[in-house]
Amino acid sequence: MIVRGAPEAPADAVRADGLVTVRPKPEKRKNAKERAREKVKDRSADRAEDGTTPDTTVKAKSEAKQAAAKAKKEAKKDAKKDAAKAAKSAKKDAKKAAKSAARKATR
Repeated sequence: MIVRGAPEAPADAVRADGLVTVRPKPEKRKNAKERAREKVKDRSADRAEDGTTPDTTVKAKSEAKQAAAKAKKEAKKDAKKDAAKAAKSAKKDAKKAAKSAARKATR
């Protein structure tokens, strides 16, 4: 079907459903999941071996060091607390046993 006054379609025109298009169909738009994957892939190229970017390496390492020191301090505190509980429990058991022995002796 040729319309009067319409320019002739170029040789590389695509014919779809009887309509002539001059330019090719654009690429299908990627969904959010695909776009996010590409974004992460682009960022991963800039990352160092420890997973930090060059801009934040010093800060990240410092924070990791502080977190490790805090965890060590907490573990030491918990161990000390557990030892104090065990000592208190042992002292209480000894006192209870002595009291029980004293009762038996007076009967």
